[in-house]
Amino acid sequence: MELEFAQSILSNFGLKESIVSIKRIESGLINSTFLLNSKTNSYILQAINTNIFPNYEKGLENILNVGNWLKKKNYPYSFPLPIKGEYLKVKNELWRLMPFVKNSISYNRVSSLDQVKNAANCLGEFYHYLSGFNTESLAITLPDFHNGNSIIKKFEDALTNGDRKRLLLAKPIINEIFKKLPLLKKWDKVCNSLPTRVVHYDTKINNFLFDKKTDEVLAIIDFDTLMPGCVLSDIGDMIRTYSNPVGEESKEIEKIVCNTEIVNVIIKEFAKTVSLEKEEIENLFFGGMAITFMQCVRFLTDYLNGDSYYKTTYESQNLIRAKNQWALYLSLRKIKAL
Repeated sequence: MELEFAQSILSNFGLKESIVSIKRIESGLINSTFLLNSKTNSYILQAINTNIFPNYEKGLENILNVGNWLKKKNYPYSFPLPIKGEYLKVKNELWRLMPFVKNSISYNRVSSLDQVKNAANCLGEFYHYLSGFNTESLAITLPDFHNGNSIIKKFEDALTNGDRKRLLLAKPIINEIFKKLPLLKKWDKVCNSLPTRVVHYDTKINNFLFDKKTDEVLAIIDFDTLMPGCVLSDIGDMIRTYSNPVGEESKEIEKIVCNTEIVNVIIKEFAKTVSLEKEEIENLFFGGMAITFMQCVRFLTDYLNGDSYYKTTYESQNLIRAKNQWALYLSLRKIKAL
């Protein structure tokens, strides 16, 4: 990104500061994200992928509604809202600007159990402070986002209409995954029996900001997928990304052995922070298995469809991601969580 262009966006948001540096943040799979630094402040600038988030206006309303609710409830963590409460269109792209959370850092992999404990507590507090929030006031911005039957249909469509060469290359994992598709039907049945809550839907580890010095969590970020849903989506994604010792981008599939201790810490710390129903608590570990398998299917579907959803930097990346998640799912099946 050119300095002049970034400066013009900053000015359009009503800020008069001069940008002195720009850094691209590479961790996101959907939006393009940049860290802008002036002499006095830092900002996060994001280009919203409107192909993935076509209902971005309703999405913004969801973010503002939840953010304002949490502010009134004295939520103890940061909840950075878009500056001016709006997005800006520049050169056919949609941009948002947010204040950077000072002294924060994000990780792609866990390095201590304290990080796990702090993040699980933070997610639990998020749910706790949103108890009483009217979920019917939130828009469904991504219909069928974690709907098992919808994900199965998209996968089966990809098997029919996907790239012939890629279908051949992926045949071994396709055969294995196809046998386990009933798990996604069970997911739908379980989630439909649980309470509807405010769900983040993307609680991977790099969406938690930690204090650089103390490793306390300062904020959960990236609320584009904020919608009504089932708690298992969030606890499941946390288990999926925190318990993987090499991260979802790794090609070292043989090293993927789920960290049982991390899984148990997530479940225990989260469950003691928020009041959950018995059926929710009983299915938290199932959420981890199901979401990991679901993500495996989603990565593979995107690979077969020519990488139209997740950003990639090399041709087989989504296939590697799918194999990575499949190995993690198999490892999760072997353990017994508390």
